[in-house]
Amino acid sequence: MRKIHLICNAHLDPVWLWRWQEGCTEALSTFRVAEGFTDEFPGFAFNHNEAILYQWVKENEPDLFERIQQKVKEGKWYIMGGWYLQPDCNMPSGESMIRNMAEGRKFFLKEFGVQPHTAINFDSFGHSRGLVQILNQAGYDSYVVCRPAKDNFDFPEQNYLWKGFNGSEVIVHRSDENYNSVYGHAAEELNKFLEETKEEPVSLFLWGVGDHGGGPSRDDLKDLTALIEEKKEDYVILHSNTETFFKELKEAAPKLPVVERSLNPVAEGCYTSQIRVKQKHRLLENELYSAEKMASAASLLQGKNYPKQAFEEAEKALLFAEFHDALPGSGTQLVEEDTLRLLDYGLEILSREKLKAAIALTAGEEKILDGSSCAFIYNPHPYPIKGQFTFEVGLPKQNWENVFYYPKAYCNGKEVPTQSEMESSHFCIDWRKKVVIEAELQPSCINRVDVFFETIAKRPVFEPIIAKDAFVFENERMRVVINTSTGLMDSYQVDGKEYLKPGSFQLTAMDGTYNSWGLWTDETHCRREFTLLTPHEGSEFSGLMDQVVPSVRVIEDGAVRTVVEALFGWHNSKAYQRYVLPKEGTSFDVEVGVYWNENDTVLKMEIPTLLEKGQYQGQVMFGHDTLRQNGAEVVAQKWNALTEDGRMFSVLNKGSHGSSEKDGTIGLTLLHSAGYSAADGDFERTLREKRHTVRMEQGERLFSFKVEAGKTEELEAVLDQKAQVYNEEPYAFAFSASGTGKKAGSFMTIDNPAILVSACKRAESGEGYTIRVFETANKESEGILSIPALGITKKISLKPFELKTLHLDETAGVIADADIFD
Repeated sequence: MRKIHLICNAHLDPVWLWRWQEGCTEALSTFRVAEGFTDEFPGFAFNHNEAILYQWVKENEPDLFERIQQKVKEGKWYIMGGWYLQPDCNMPSGESMIRNMAEGRKFFLKEFGVQPHTAINFDSFGHSRGLVQILNQAGYDSYVVCRPAKDNFDFPEQNYLWKGFNGSEVIVHRSDENYNSVYGHAAEELNKFLEETKEEPVSLFLWGVGDHGGGPSRDDLKDLTALIEEKKEDYVILHSNTETFFKELKEAAPKLPVVERSLNPVAEGCYTSQIRVKQKHRLLENELYSAEKMASAASLLQGKNYPKQAFEEAEKALLFAEFHDALPGSGTQLVEEDTLRLLDYGLEILSREKLKAAIALTAGEEKILDGSSCAFIYNPHPYPIKGQFTFEVGLPKQNWENVFYYPKAYCNGKEVPTQSEMESSHFCIDWRKKVVIEAELQPSCINRVDVFFETIAKRPVFEPIIAKDAFVFENERMRVVINTSTGLMDSYQVDGKEYLKPGSFQLTAMDGTYNSWGLWTDETHCRREFTLLTPHEGSEFSGLMDQVVPSVRVIEDGAVRTVVEALFGWHNSKAYQRYVLPKEGTSFDVEVGVYWNENDTVLKMEIPTLLEKGQYQGQVMFGHDTLRQNGAEVVAQKWNALTEDGRMFSVLNKGSHGSSEKDGTIGLTLLHSAGYSAADGDFERTLREKRHTVRMEQGERLFSFKVEAGKTEELEAVLDQKAQVYNEEPYAFAFSASGTGKKAGSFMTIDNPAILVSACKRAESGEGYTIRVFETANKESEGILSIPALGITKKISLKPFELKTLHLDETAGVIADADIFD
């Protein structure tokens, strides 16, 4: 006899078309009603997840919370999923997903004594394959999703085996009936479900009014009770929970199809909508992980108190911002503002804690030298970093003379290439200095930079390049050609090999859609290029009202790098684009500032490469994915790359997740100016009011990318490390050290660039430290992890893309394998 597990839930978005305050009050109402029905209807059981909602109930209706605790003990209420909330499952880092699960597990173990082993993310817009390994290590063997739906997936079966990068597995149930039922129609929908799934020996049926909560209704429960009685000769239909369903599914031992890729794509517009939220989210991730590493070093090496509570506050801000209608940008404008404010709250906490840790780590540094300024740069990573580093310092005294003071810097006592660039202020005297150096920073420690100053006649100015057809930049390994008529890059060579076609880094506007979740309606969308502004237009855009200068120009040059700026416009929008070209190395940066004033339009940056038959790849949670091509929109994390015939062209980003590729052209998706929470359906009710309606992304938006090319074998081995450095930047600050204390060396080192540290923080127990490492080269890797100050070393062996959590016991002098929730 077929068995049907009814899973009553109330999908409740903490934010979406409403702000968090209403999400809180709706949680109270929904939980209150559901708890009452567990007494009124014998056999009925309610299911709910998301620790944040239970926390709100505990804070605001403690008596209700206590009743729910009792109902859990009685088996009338089930804790489902066990996460902090239902996040986006593509854009957060793997480390963020671990924190989400850890926060939920901690709450539900403490308050209810339960630990679910079925994860649920009903409404998330796709799921990264890297999630499988995390689920396994977190104690989950099964997973319930609703997306991608069967209409855009490879097979009709609701149950399948999902394989991760390292061979880990979970059983997935895709609920095609969706996570909601319409009020008063649950029995009708169940009847339809029974017919559609009649070949399944055991089935799961989700029901309950949702999105804005609600869950069970009295009418639905009466109708379902009657239907259960009516069908009892043919079906066993019972109120149940997800764990029981999967137990019986395994016992039925069906032959399950196997999926070995990410569960994507879903709602591709969400990879780009509300770009400021995505960029600030990435920044908060980076700041949290680097701050924890700094604080761990300051605590272990200098005895500084570890700010665990402050980090937990910042982490909860990060986790809430990862909710699947906040980070993907499908919420209202008010939700966008609330999310940005929350992210800023986390960033403010971390800015204070990072400085405290940094100052503590300067112990033992000598006092400032006469006639100099001093800065320190902390490298949070367990490996040396070579590159260009920027910071601002003040002159030893204000310069009231008619000369310009030019910096000369020494990093860790060694003179390094140095240049002065335009500082962030526009004050009327020569006082502040933006200093750029080329140096190698020692791993996981403070690096000192002493800056002296030489007088020159005036601030450097640079010859116009408009008289030339092209601006050519060369160093020992890289050659770049920028077309002065178009402002675009026509050539990029590394070690004599060409990677680009002419006209690269073209800003292109495309007809989009008003739909927050979509990008465009078909593949014939109109494409319009930004073009170089005339000198008069460019000068006006730049604020140079009393002079006319070319719209392609060198704005910085020195011993470290050259910066070329180009100015563009299209329709009601303008942009500046800067190519930052270092005097050493094979990579360069592209910085873009867009002043956007367009509706229902998508902005892309197009990069036509010579790798026309290349394979498109992207970084995902603790792994790399092969991505769709032929112009389809895809999602990735810190980098995208094309590989062909032993060559690789890669682009690193700081929070730009959406892109596409076709015939060797990479299209980085920058902006999506749809309506707020605007969905397809009844078009006459969507953005048709006779009034001005604000679209997303109006105003200034900033983007940063790093471009790197070379031999696939060489670049692939270090690309994740480069992306980590680009995002978790070294921390630079001007400071005059006290000259007291004992100087410490490196906190931690790892000798294999394929092994990265995703986290180093105080252990949850408060005793010792958690160190999380992962393998990035997709091969068997070994390395030595060292804590020099304690004389501790540990050999690490990792399988391809394997994630491993370690525990450092500084008292015993031991590093041992640990649980992922250590």
